[in-house]
Amino acid sequence: MSALDSNIVTIALPYISRDLSAGYSLLGWVLAGYVLAVAALVLQSGKLGDNYGKRNVYLIGFAIFGIASALCGLSLSVYQLIAFRFVQGAGASIMLATGIPLIFASFSPSERGTAVGINSVAWAVGAVAGPVLGGVLTSIDWRLIFYVNVPVAALAILVGRARIPAWLNSRNNQAGRLNLSSATVLGVAIGLIMLWLTLLDVRLAALGGLGVAAFAVVESKTKNPMLNRELLRNRGFVFSVVGLGIMMTAFFGVVFLMSFYFQSVAGFSPLAAGIWVAPLPAALGISNPLAGRLYDRFRRPAILAVVGAVVVSGSVMLLSSALRTPSPSVSVLALLAVIGGAGGLVWSPSISSAIQFARPETRGVANGTAFTLIYVGFATSVALVVSVSTASLPAALSAQIHSGNLTGLSAASAMLFDQGLVNAVVALGVVGILGIPFLILVLREQAKRHLVTMEESAGPETTALVAG
Repeated sequence: MSALDSNIVTIALPYISRDLSAGYSLLGWVLAGYVLAVAALVLQSGKLGDNYGKRNVYLIGFAIFGIASALCGLSLSVYQLIAFRFVQGAGASIMLATGIPLIFASFSPSERGTAVGINSVAWAVGAVAGPVLGGVLTSIDWRLIFYVNVPVAALAILVGRARIPAWLNSRNNQAGRLNLSSATVLGVAIGLIMLWLTLLDVRLAALGGLGVAAFAVVESKTKNPMLNRELLRNRGFVFSVVGLGIMMTAFFGVVFLMSFYFQSVAGFSPLAAGIWVAPLPAALGISNPLAGRLYDRFRRPAILAVVGAVVVSGSVMLLSSALRTPSPSVSVLALLAVIGGAGGLVWSPSISSAIQFARPETRGVANGTAFTLIYVGFATSVALVVSVSTASLPAALSAQIHSGNLTGLSAASAMLFDQGLVNAVVALGVVGILGIPFLILVLREQAKRHLVTMEESAGPETTALVAG
């Protein structure tokens, strides 16, 4: 449901622009508001699951998501839509924070990578169906893209109550209380930085920096920190989540950008745009479970993420050349498929590595921390695309794109906007390159851990013999 919603909304943005008189910047917040709520709340949602039982909290997340989806469909202005997207993000944060820990509790260590990979098939089905279904529904009425979540959420609650075992609802009394003050400061800081990237106002950058500093101060003084200090000292975990967050910044922005390229530049219908975007999530759906299976077989599975990160970054750079014309070629389809396939090699191994480095008692908050950085990356990618793609445009065209109707650009304006989107793709590729060193460091930490495991299993006599 989460993947379906994300892809459907992206395809519908130009039509939301027309009906609600919203420009590029506000449309970015239709996506960014959702992911900002997830980033700010997912850690607290993980604690909710630990304190009150992951099964029940997981299903409450579906209920919040379904109700918020209905309210999004009823929105009469873009500001209402953004507000309800925040609520929707709160529901999504609960599902994300408790879903993978439920899987880890259900399988043995040798099966967890496979289980996470198979779980991602559900995400892939929604991701593949999202662009095409979004095109069909948007052609009728874009509000349907939100209403479609309501019956899915209701069905998920009914099935979950019947099928998720009660023993998975156990509580961890050591999880600690919620820390809403830190969550609020973090959310405000991220929001200010995103506004800076969107509006290019240096004052917002300064306020965002102060917000980050305030968050660090609040965290250092509280007895109940939002970020687990044990995990922050765990180098393997830190490298995994930072590398994954950076790579998702490079990855997520591609789908957002391509929706505007196909509809505002190439002039495609929503359905045609959905079909052209579909190769990326389709390839992601194939590679995610494959990468999950391979994770269980490799001694140092981070090699999959390193290879995937190199391919994602290189393919995004090549995509910038393929988009230099308003008429997309078959090479665009091929590159989108390669980016999606390589993204799966990054996703499953990295999220599995992050949680595997954590002790079982901290895996709920470890998962929440990972998704915090992932969604910060998602929000940053949207803000980055908006900022870079309009930075070099003439003032009049930039103002039209930021505040006007994106479905009615002239041919000359579309050509200029296309060049701005090309610049944004290059920026995403550069971000991807920056994530590769962190994933290489994860590879090194896995090698150290494997050596320690071998020594412990060998026993003191064999270890001494090897040392001698």
